[in-house]
Amino acid sequence: MSNRVVITGLGVVSALGYDWETFWNALLAGKSGIRPWQPDEVEGFPVQYAAPVDLADFERTFARAAELAQPMERRSRFGLMAARGALADAGLAGKVRHNTGVAVGSGVPERCSADMLLALGPAGPRWENLYARRAELNASMRPGNDHLAALVARSYGCDGPVLNFSTACAGAAHAIGSSFRMIRDGETDCMLAGGADSVLNLMTMLGLNLIGAPSTSEDHGDKLCRPFDSARSGFVAAEGGAMLVLESERRARSRGARIYAEICGFGSSLDAYRVTAPHPEGRGAALAMRKALADAGLQPGAIGYINAHGTSTPLNDVAETRAIKSVFADGGHYRKLMVSASKSQIGHMIAAAGAPECIATVLALHAGHVPPTLNLDHPDPECDLDYVPHLARRAPIQAALSNSFGFGGLNVSLALRRYQE
Repeated sequence: MSNRVVITGLGVVSALGYDWETFWNALLAGKSGIRPWQPDEVEGFPVQYAAPVDLADFERTFARAAELAQPMERRSRFGLMAARGALADAGLAGKVRHNTGVAVGSGVPERCSADMLLALGPAGPRWENLYARRAELNASMRPGNDHLAALVARSYGCDGPVLNFSTACAGAAHAIGSSFRMIRDGETDCMLAGGADSVLNLMTMLGLNLIGAPSTSEDHGDKLCRPFDSARSGFVAAEGGAMLVLESERRARSRGARIYAEICGFGSSLDAYRVTAPHPEGRGAALAMRKALADAGLQPGAIGYINAHGTSTPLNDVAETRAIKSVFADGGHYRKLMVSASKSQIGHMIAAAGAPECIATVLALHAGHVPPTLNLDHPDPECDLDYVPHLARRAPIQAALSNSFGFGGLNVSLALRRYQE
């Protein structure tokens, strides 16, 4: 069985807002959610900027959401409300049908520093100390790495396949691609797919800082995230969640659903190079893009836009540029492509990153506008594509890719096209 797979619902929680309309309008207007940030537990932490969700405003906005009454991590709160928004947008609030599944990318479980300190005693850290004081543990931190997908499924009555992906920065994109394949192959006819993450806590950010991933520069203030710019110095971490409703075309049309776009290809690969660095020539990234195109039955020349992984790191941006140039070399098509990096506006949501970026790609197809790459003042000479600098661009496009490349060399590319009956 081979079903066409369409996107009928979008939900976003980010530093730029809590619904897709606010998020999209902010992208087109060139707004940024990046601002000064420090972890609560220490002063003078080397990472100075992030793209956090305003938690007080988030809690006010969703104060009446019964789903949030139970203790849960920040990332789970964001993911649950993104799922709620996507279902409502699809016209499925309270109407989830049999065999609807959930697939998410949600990263490393959040851990509370105070909880970990409970393990300390006169003889140093011991499991016995933690067991003896377990009643003092923060209840919202108890769920494990697979909690979010099951939480979403239970909260909204989804009894189909339930999957949680832990593939670093490619997690949400893996969730979306796998959901696409399950619907196309007839395993189910509807999936909630996306991700949520919050790395803005001391322990996770300390680990990321130790491997030199986030920028510690103060040179550019809230313009610190500078994909493809010669002054880029590392990614800017973010938090939030985004979910999409994917359905078989037959099901969507039978209920009169609004269709934003069609997802038509999924490519996945591994660099098999290094854990913390992409292959310098972007070989794994190129393979993922080629697989997505082949899966979709699209020629490279059909692609008009790529939402890049675009992390603002010295290694990734060059490797991704080289990968794009190799895939789209025929006829010099890479010179005609528009490529933009949403992370310049929303930061890097790590495991969830592929979901809001896929939504930005869907809306670019649906609305005929391409969001910009902010802060691209002095392009790196090795990054010489059309990155849509500074300003959004009116550009009706028929097909696009959304790229997500994670730690460990995990790569995903999603192929999407404008929906036509």
